[in-house]
Amino acid sequence: MVRLPREYKNLYRAVKINKYQARKTLIDGFNFDSKKEGRRYLELKFMQHAGIISDLELQPVFLLQDKFQHHGKTYRAIKYIADFRYLKNGETIVEDVKGFETQVYKIKKKMLLKKYPDINFREIK
Repeated sequence: MVRLPREYKNLYRAVKINKYQARKTLIDGFNFDSKKEGRRYLELKFMQHAGIISDLELQPVFLLQDKFQHHGKTYRAIKYIADFRYLKNGETIVEDVKGFETQVYKIKKKMLLKKYPDINFREIK
């Protein structure tokens, strides 16, 4: 992990606690689901500023399954929304910050890895 400069450490404030005891956090006008995710954003932002990574993107969406109809009923598309996507040494890296892995997350992660086998996926725990 990269050490953050002192001025980056207090750029966020806690907003709300969810059912997994994570505190929603507001940084640079972006809402993050936890302090851990907010800290990772600050690390990545610092890395981008230092030229280590580029093209930092928050909450990239990956389509896992198209919407469809079955016997007249329409089913919504299934999407995976990661926390971050960025380029490092020409390689696209997708990250998800996790404190607690739900069953839905585990299933969607498997679907993501199956549909996008070339993806460099990292979990930050």
